[in-house]
Amino acid sequence: MSWAIRCEELSKLYKIGKSNVTAAEMVNEQIRWMLGRLARPLRKTQSALPTPTTNHHTILDELQTQDAPDNHFWSLRDINLEVEQGDRVGIIGPNGCGKSTLLKILSRITSPSSGLFRFKGRLVSLLEIGTGFHGDLSGRENIFLNGSIMGMKPKEISRRLEEIIEFSELGELIDTPVKRYSSGMYVRLAFSVAAHLESEILIVDEVLAVGDAAFQRRCADKMLQVADEGRTLLFVSHDMDAVNRICNRAVHMSHGRIIEDSRITQPQQTAVHSASVSDITRSYIRSGIRLQQEIVWPANDAPVFDDCVTLNAVRLVDEQGTVRNEFDVKEDIIVEVVFSVKEEKWPINVHIHLKDLAGHYLLVSMDNSRIDCGKRRPGRYVERCRIAAPLLNAGDFKIDVELWPGAEVDHRILQPSILSFTVSDDSHPSGVRGNWPNAWPGCLLRPELQWDVQTPAPQRSSLP
Repeated sequence: MSWAIRCEELSKLYKIGKSNVTAAEMVNEQIRWMLGRLARPLRKTQSALPTPTTNHHTILDELQTQDAPDNHFWSLRDINLEVEQGDRVGIIGPNGCGKSTLLKILSRITSPSSGLFRFKGRLVSLLEIGTGFHGDLSGRENIFLNGSIMGMKPKEISRRLEEIIEFSELGELIDTPVKRYSSGMYVRLAFSVAAHLESEILIVDEVLAVGDAAFQRRCADKMLQVADEGRTLLFVSHDMDAVNRICNRAVHMSHGRIIEDSRITQPQQTAVHSASVSDITRSYIRSGIRLQQEIVWPANDAPVFDDCVTLNAVRLVDEQGTVRNEFDVKEDIIVEVVFSVKEEKWPINVHIHLKDLAGHYLLVSMDNSRIDCGKRRPGRYVERCRIAAPLLNAGDFKIDVELWPGAEVDHRILQPSILSFTVSDDSHPSGVRGNWPNAWPGCLLRPELQWDVQTPAPQRSSLP
């Protein structure tokens, strides 16, 4: 099959911090850097590439500053990528890995520092909110403006106009200046324009996260329809379920480079998770976090609400009170929350939110015994929530911890994804899987449910 997009040694260099040098100084700096690169092959020795740092909490690693001028870094480095016509490619990776920079270059919003890229056909992109729209023009006028920029004739745009308006669900607001739109309305219109105007290549960034859940599902369905029409799709997302559902290929980026490129086969797409993309998901998420089983805040740095309620510590423990971040599917997991109250002022409720690595909520639990019990007295509180086994399937999970002061206020203490842990599955006759010898289907929950089985009565013999 012929290619639709091709990148060869694509790199993008950015300056760190604000630029306060003159144009002459910038030219001199670039000349010194270029002369240094030309002289490098003449040197007798050349330093090897350093090992990437293992501290994932730093913004830049050493490879991103290797061979870069002073106070510069590589947002993209040596990207080689070929996308075939009709491919649906999900681009994933932690924030700052270069995903959006790559899409901006392909969309011709910014130019590469070196390398080249080519594409075949008409390309439409949906990137940051506000890109490509004029705030003083109405939604309808912006539809025609975007179509004209793409080289479409007014008659071609008019044929698609009603579809675009209907999909955006803006109704009469389509004739209102877009500067008065909410971010959700803006995204609905922007996606409708990008998806319905005629193009061979569609590029969509994580901007869809602004829309509500119902609209996100409609967008996913529309992107699948776009792919079925033979159009090429590049989709940046942190939602691995969406990548599994929409894409047939996943590209994992880290620190400006492609570190993994995996095909998603059709049978795998019909399942919740494919083996290849599950592996990419795990390495992607874990490249930005480490499993965190306990946090104890110092007194001067603890989360505080209203100078009255302080979150002191959160931890994961087992039945014996041992702090752990690895559990078996048949073990209970206990979430311990320690907080203190200085003044009898708020009826604090403790909530936990259990999520998968992609951030999808599996359950929310709260201390129901505290409902309608009045304000908390001053003192130190320890609350424990037991996630009773068997409930979770093998995999990695995250927990939010929230101290909620009541419905009458909007502020609260919320620590998102503050705890993380992994669940493993050891086959055991008395365990959840019993004697089942095969891999458990790809799901997040696997409680042991009660089954009642009726068997047919034995048939009587008809012989005398």
